[in-house]
Amino acid sequence: MLAPGIYRKRKAARPSFFATVGTVIGRSSFLCTFPQIGYSTVFFWEYFGPLAVYPLFFFFPKYLYPHLEAPKQHHLVQKLAVAYWSFHYAKRIIETFTVHKFGHATMPIFNLFKNCAYYWGYAAYVSYFVNHPKYTPPNEKISLACLGLALLMQLGNLRSHIILSNLRKPGEKDYKIPRGFLFNYVTCANYTFEIWGWLLYSAAVQSIPAYLFAITGALQMTQWAIAKHKRLVKTFDGKDGRPKYPRRWIIFPPFL
Repeated sequence: MLAPGIYRKRKAARPSFFATVGTVIGRSSFLCTFPQIGYSTVFFWEYFGPLAVYPLFFFFPKYLYPHLEAPKQHHLVQKLAVAYWSFHYAKRIIETFTVHKFGHATMPIFNLFKNCAYYWGYAAYVSYFVNHPKYTPPNEKISLACLGLALLMQLGNLRSHIILSNLRKPGEKDYKIPRGFLFNYVTCANYTFEIWGWLLYSAAVQSIPAYLFAITGALQMTQWAIAKHKRLVKTFDGKDGRPKYPRRWIIFPPFL
């Protein structure tokens, strides 16, 4: 869920405070560089966790709910929920190696543990309740409709990531104005699709942990989107031959 999205990877190249700390004393400069790790490696492991953890509660209720009788058969909503969740994170892993282009080669290794704790922890939290033996599914037709729309949101997210990946030609580093598809109306269309996907998933399963996961991700993506929008507006100010950034929603029309 990202989650972290493509805009986070396209920010201007500058040293991270947590990656490099310089202390200047008089004329001497002491540079301490913390251990680094590749972006694709971090993304793989943070996405692999939810892909592996969530299904455990679905396939092995006998061991993960030892004091409760395992159901003879899962509800249809539970089956579709695990399928949707698995599709999403499999998609993310594939995108990491085939679609996304990273502005930095590496990040502080601490991010690996922080990101994995977030994604893996939420995967267990959401799955525990959605696949609980005493889980009561909501109206099946409503759940099917919500998950169907959520799947469309994921496909829209994929399309948005492909557009962002093709913004720059090989060797180019300058910012570009995203155009086409929902980007003609929303600055961070990829986040828009991501947020709606998880809100619809939450509505389908009717689980408080799922809503918390969706809201937490939405708040983080909103911060990234606002920063991205401000940067593009400032960069493309219509002066000195630069194009003027068009008027667009930031992330969540009609509210923001």
